[in-house]
Amino acid sequence: MRSSSILLTTVAFTMLSGCVASKIVTAPFKAAGTVVETAVDASTQTESEREEDLGRKVLAERKRERNACLEQAETKEERKECKRAYKDD
Repeated sequence: MRSSSILLTTVAFTMLSGCVASKIVTAPFKAAGTVVETAVDASTQTESEREEDLGRKVLAERKRERNACLEQAETKEERKECKRAYKDD
């Protein structure tokens, strides 16, 4: 009776240790795969992201032009004209 319980415990321990060992061995590879995927995502840019970046650059340039126009305006009428020309910004 005692020998069968020892045998059963030994077999169970051996089977469980294989599960734990396989998880320990595969964990670094799974982590490395996640890092590579994240790095690839970070280095690529989708079409919509490119369009958003371009839109931001265009709006920033228009804002600089508007501010330059307002600074150069000498009369109230010239300032109104600048505001009218750049009213969508």
